[in-house]
Amino acid sequence: MTIDEIYLSIAENMINNTPVDNWITSHIDIEYFDEDALEMGGGFITDSNSFTSFKFRKFDRRIVNDFHSIHKITTEKFDNKWNRAKFTLEPTGKFKMDFEWDQKLADEIERLNNE
Repeated sequence: MTIDEIYLSIAENMINNTPVDNWITSHIDIEYFDEDALEMGGGFITDSNSFTSFKFRKFDRRIVNDFHSIHKITTEKFDNKWNRAKFTLEPTGKFKMDFEWDQKLADEIERLNNE
């Protein structure tokens, strides 16, 4: 899969799990631990400015694989590492993907792996 196909897959999964028509923005926050583990949170905002969290158990499992694939593709070069990401989607299909390195998260993961 290309990176564009992966982004499209994530967007489709988000749209399929947004149970209202009046949403104005939607996002998923990722904490990436390793190739076997990540944590997701997020939801959508409606035109009445109310926020609703996603129920990720209703998502297609491929969304987890999509984020693992994005991590693999985007971190092929060592200087591109990230362990937090945010995928933001608008109803028009416009999206934004932000990546971040959080050293505190990396330190906590290492500490837990060494216990």
